[in-house]
Amino acid sequence: AKRVKCWWTASVDGKTNLVVRYGSKPLEFAKGKNAIELASEAEVADVLAKVREAAEIGELDALVEKQA
Repeated sequence: AKRVKCWWTASVDGKTNLVVRYGSKPLEFAKGKNAIELASEAEVADVLAKVREAAEIGELDALVEKQA
């Protein structure tokens, strides 16, 4: 069995933090920022779809190479 981590967590203020991972390491979109803050958990599916599209067209390649 392979352990799969949940990519989002609820913060204290009621917002949802989505962390995009490459392997076991979170991708850092800006210096010190490795999460996407969402207003609610309902937005997770839409944002994950956008991240997938960005990965498919190569927009995340530089981030992955930098952190790999």
